[in-house]
Amino acid sequence: MNYLYILNYFEPDEENICQEEFQVFFQQPFTSRYYFSQLDIPFTRSVFIKDRLTILASSTSISLLLKEVEKLKLYSDCFKVIYYKNALTHLDYRTSLSYCSKLSEVIGGDTDLVHPKDIFALTYIEGVYYFGQLEKNREWHHYEHKPYSYSHSLSIKAARCAINLGNGIHNDLKIIDPCCGVGTVVLEGLAMGLDIRGSDINRDVSYKGRLNVEYFGYDPLLITKRDIHDITEHYDLSIIDVPYGVYSHISKEQQLDLINEACHIASKCVAITHVEYDEEFKAMQLHYHHKCYLRKGNFYRYFYVLERKNV
Repeated sequence: MNYLYILNYFEPDEENICQEEFQVFFQQPFTSRYYFSQLDIPFTRSVFIKDRLTILASSTSISLLLKEVEKLKLYSDCFKVIYYKNALTHLDYRTSLSYCSKLSEVIGGDTDLVHPKDIFALTYIEGVYYFGQLEKNREWHHYEHKPYSYSHSLSIKAARCAINLGNGIHNDLKIIDPCCGVGTVVLEGLAMGLDIRGSDINRDVSYKGRLNVEYFGYDPLLITKRDIHDITEHYDLSIIDVPYGVYSHISKEQQLDLINEACHIASKCVAITHVEYDEEFKAMQLHYHHKCYLRKGNFYRYFYVLERKNV
């Protein structure tokens, strides 16, 4: 099966991290916001993959495309056909409307332009017409409004990116956020169906994290009050948003100690920092496979995917 993944991000703030996440998902360098692939990835985990078109037919001619679609003998009791606009090739409105109407005629069933169960889409990219079933990715911010949050907490976008950079397309990794705060990363991991839990040294913060998790129907005991240095279990992945001086009186040495511990309890660690620690990680025998940033104005969050070097 072939798929067309459509990506969207804000330039320049999200470009760097979007392209790095893309590379983790597809194991290929980013080339375009419109990406054709045979890989069936869990695309709804990403905040940057806007839509996916499962390609059912393609042709350089609309008349040949209609014949191909007719052969498929598609049926839906509630569908519509739309033209999917793209930034690569323009097709005028009247032409696209006419083509969609013709495609609707060769699909069995009933159309519903307001509340369709199935959405079929036509798009035209660089001389080729593509037709398929469209899947939208609009539900990733389901846990945005939590009972408890802090102004300096990770955004949902940052939390999801951190998980995706470390976890990729895996479903079976054992994950921990050992400085989880009110549980943003934990909630987003749970929303993705992943095996994730969290802990925090602060009693009040970890309590609010448990309330947030419970509010959305999950086991509150997935978040515990615990010092990162007391964690003895080993995980496949740890994710740590390192506290920093604006909101927490913590030195550079303490930040690096937390990251070191997060790497000690897991085979791989995603460390989120507000400054670059390339040389420090090198001295700590920590190697990063991926490094990127998410920017908001003049504030940067750097994402490192770390593993300890074999010495």
